[in-house]
Amino acid sequence: MRLSILAAISLCSANLRAQTMQPTGLTNPADGPSPSPTNDLVQPGPPVSESVRRLHYTLSLDVSEIYDDNITLAPTGEIDDYYTRISPAISVGFGDTLGRQENFLELNYQPNILFFADNTNFNTVEHIGHIAAQYRFSRLAVGASQDVQIVETGGPQLSTLSGTFVNGVNIDTGGRRKINTYTTHVNASYDLSAKTYVTLAGDYSLVDYPGGFTDSQRLTGNFFFNYIYSDKLNFGIGGSAGKDLLAQGSGNESFEQANVRASYVLTGKLTANGSGGVEIRQARGGNDSVAPVFDLAIDYAPSDGASLSLQANRKTLNSAGFAGQDYASTQFQITAQQRFFQRVFLAVSGGYQNLDYFNVPVGTPSREDNYYFVQPAIDVRITNFWYAGAFFGYRNNESNFFTFGFEDKHAGVHTTLKF
Repeated sequence: MRLSILAAISLCSANLRAQTMQPTGLTNPADGPSPSPTNDLVQPGPPVSESVRRLHYTLSLDVSEIYDDNITLAPTGEIDDYYTRISPAISVGFGDTLGRQENFLELNYQPNILFFADNTNFNTVEHIGHIAAQYRFSRLAVGASQDVQIVETGGPQLSTLSGTFVNGVNIDTGGRRKINTYTTHVNASYDLSAKTYVTLAGDYSLVDYPGGFTDSQRLTGNFFFNYIYSDKLNFGIGGSAGKDLLAQGSGNESFEQANVRASYVLTGKLTANGSGGVEIRQARGGNDSVAPVFDLAIDYAPSDGASLSLQANRKTLNSAGFAGQDYASTQFQITAQQRFFQRVFLAVSGGYQNLDYFNVPVGTPSREDNYYFVQPAIDVRITNFWYAGAFFGYRNNESNFFTFGFEDKHAGVHTTLKF
């Protein structure tokens, strides 16, 4: 199901995300139990070079000037404005932060400072933080991570968010909203043999809406038996279970999933991670629901300077705006990038999200949304540490609930320093 998530789509931003090791899929643990195989497939591996024990760090500063013709993502009465976005970032890691097979410790922090020219009431400071660690014994590896996101949805620059967020939009609540998300993840992997291992993981998430929407908490756990078929292919079978603790009258919900997952790597050019299964959900006062779930991430680099990535997922989530309703979220996102003359980078990103609502107890008719976005960009490497570029974006949401539909266009320029 990463957060996924590509506003400036600059090379520097992509490199920073690689350094900070954000989740690769579209799935945010706060939004639902992910059957993704990428979270906890810690595998036995060959001896690791001493280089992975060194200290790694990245410092960067991105400054963007953006025009947006609908900053509140409203269906009518659109408000346009120019705003400045200042985004310093620091990433510090020690150990195997890239391969993630051996011991490592990493810390990432990125504040986003937004200044609006006319509507200064939208000025804000966002905070995105991540800390993770892993320690490997002879057969056992244990890890933990903590993510904090204190943000305001609506801006296309929320590239580190995912799940219900696509290109900075939370379709469920609509508009420009403040949201605080806290996610704790723990996992363990034990090698049974050279070919087999088991993984166990647990998550706790808290989603807080200061604007008055329904807050929620989620507890999940999963267990998988995994088999290494070859150096390129491994797969696993298992399941997960969890509980949604909802601050609304319809009560809490429980769910179980049965999943299969696989990971494939082809000589550095192609990497594919996928999982799929079925979820059974129980709700107090309502009917049980059965629905498919899947999570897919494919990265392809056919040549030096060219890359193509595809991400897709489907899952069931609780609505923060409609008490007593859940919705099935299906997402697809594709990004392509090509380098020219060693200094010019062209990229385009596009995505689609469908939200299909249904009532937990029997009640009123449900809601359906179809959201699309596309964003081309160009970046130029001026020096080894200085980049500059421009981008344009178009977003549209078609909803059978008029208040959630919108159309938005934005364009901007940015410059990035990275050390």
